[in-house]
Amino acid sequence: MWLHGCNYPWSTDGTTIFYGLDFGANVWGSHVGVSTRRDAIARDFAEMAALGFTATRWFVFADGRSGIVYDDRGLPLQPDPHLFTDMDAALEIGRASGVRIDFVLLDHRWMFDGVRETIADVATGALLEGRLPHGRADVLHSSAGRTALIDRIFLPIVRRYGRFGERSDLSEQVLAYELMNEPDFIIDEWERDLSTHVSRPLPFEVLGEMVSRLSDTVHEYSSALATLGCARVHNLWAWDDDALGLDVLQVHTYPDTKHRSREDDLFGTRAADLGVKRPVIIGEFPADAPRHHPPSATPPPTTLEQYLEFAVNVGYVGAWPWSFSGTDAYGTIPREPLRRFAERYPSLVHPDAVLSRG
Repeated sequence: MWLHGCNYPWSTDGTTIFYGLDFGANVWGSHVGVSTRRDAIARDFAEMAALGFTATRWFVFADGRSGIVYDDRGLPLQPDPHLFTDMDAALEIGRASGVRIDFVLLDHRWMFDGVRETIADVATGALLEGRLPHGRADVLHSSAGRTALIDRIFLPIVRRYGRFGERSDLSEQVLAYELMNEPDFIIDEWERDLSTHVSRPLPFEVLGEMVSRLSDTVHEYSSALATLGCARVHNLWAWDDDALGLDVLQVHTYPDTKHRSREDDLFGTRAADLGVKRPVIIGEFPADAPRHHPPSATPPPTTLEQYLEFAVNVGYVGAWPWSFSGTDAYGTIPREPLRRFAERYPSLVHPDAVLSRG
């Protein structure tokens, strides 16, 4: 099995970065989700297909700024009225292009101390300031909050796009669900990786119970996979526990030659040598590290072509570059290496892939 995917973590129109804004209305009081920008996003998906991708990884609620209605205690009450309109649109775009979606429900920034950000309203240009001074950590720190999040938000999503749901016609477009992107940075016991932005980390047991409950929900109602985006190679083993119910593991790798002790360089390590029994996707890696990376990082000169060739030949089931959107210092995905990969492995890529011009 090879899942030829990329990260489309959030969309952009070239000016506004829609982190956490693609699905539902937001804390700024506006709605700029997928359904309001459908044609532009459809063009992105058509380009993904032309590059050979058959799957993409897309953040839904991110740090909690969109898509959920909260009660007066700050706990999830119900999906925002626009949430399913946007998710329907995303999956319809995916169906039309032949690209399946891995929905990343939460980002680890959900546990950050707060959102303080100003964005420009795409309709009026007015600057809008949104604040979540305490973030959304309270939701995961209370049993009532965790139950509400799963039963009132996640369950309706999985059921809607499940085998017998209201939009069962879109069920095949959902490749996977993952509870959280890079939870390594919010786990109490993992002091080595804990983010300085997280003042109240979660015990692994608490997060593990949520992963297990989501996996059970996915397996009961859907044919989608349950997965998780692990940030550090040295933590991958923890997500391989049968009790968590994950079908496929992800590991992310952003090696830095000046900070080798902080993060392992996955390149050169066979999947079989990771010590886990589940299939593994390299869920994030820098798409063009030799040319595009943060000023503070010194990545090894491993190219996209080298990552893909390595992964497909040493037992991984996918290698998903970061990112199609190109909204951070790692830049966009170079096109020609993907065309050459499609030329070498036509059976593994989208049938619409445009092959290398030479």
